[in-house]
Amino acid sequence: MEQTMQARCAKAHSARQRGQSLPEFLIVVPAFIFLVLLVFQLVLVYRAKNTLDYATLMAARAGAVNGAKVKEMKDGLARGLTPLYATSTGAAGLYEAWGKAKLDMILNAQIEIISPSKASWNEFSERQYNGKPALPNDNLAFRDRTVGAGGVNVQDANILKIRVTYDYPLIVPFVDRVMRGDSKYVKSDGFLDPANVDMKHPVLSGGSHFRIPLESHAIVRMQTPIYAEQAKHLP
Repeated sequence: MEQTMQARCAKAHSARQRGQSLPEFLIVVPAFIFLVLLVFQLVLVYRAKNTLDYATLMAARAGAVNGAKVKEMKDGLARGLTPLYATSTGAAGLYEAWGKAKLDMILNAQIEIISPSKASWNEFSERQYNGKPALPNDNLAFRDRTVGAGGVNVQDANILKIRVTYDYPLIVPFVDRVMRGDSKYVKSDGFLDPANVDMKHPVLSGGSHFRIPLESHAIVRMQTPIYAEQAKHLP
């Protein structure tokens, strides 16, 4: 009789343990899955930032050897961003990825020239061998190093610095909403405060995902003169 009672108690205790493990499972597993998805998304963002840094340098180098032409810098940026769009190998896959990068850049990438400035161009420009005015790039080591009214000399005016802003899509489901702050627990501070992280809406990006802005800078020395046609793009 005593053994029968002990067996019943043990069985009841085992049933309670199984019943308790179910809510623990329902709490832990979703949190674990979310952490895995979050890590995966952060790895993709890190990869995109590294690629953007390289692409920004390519854009700056393209500008340095082409008189700071914006079109050439955009082409260099597209070449650098191509790996982010590659889905297959071979020449055809590479060309397709480059085309996707060029198309996506229209809405989601911006190149801003920080230096040189128009003031520096106006101060140091001179006529070149072809008779056109330009910011000179030849014989910089032997030119006058006097600092002009803009706070730089002609040598420093030949330093090209650009800033690239690229809106990268958050493609992992659910994680993008959480990172954006779409939660009833995130309260607004007023009518003008949306109570979430500033991300580009899919409607504005021409896609189906929210996008997070990534920023990169690059500095190179000009290898060619900057003519008046390109000077209008200077800040």
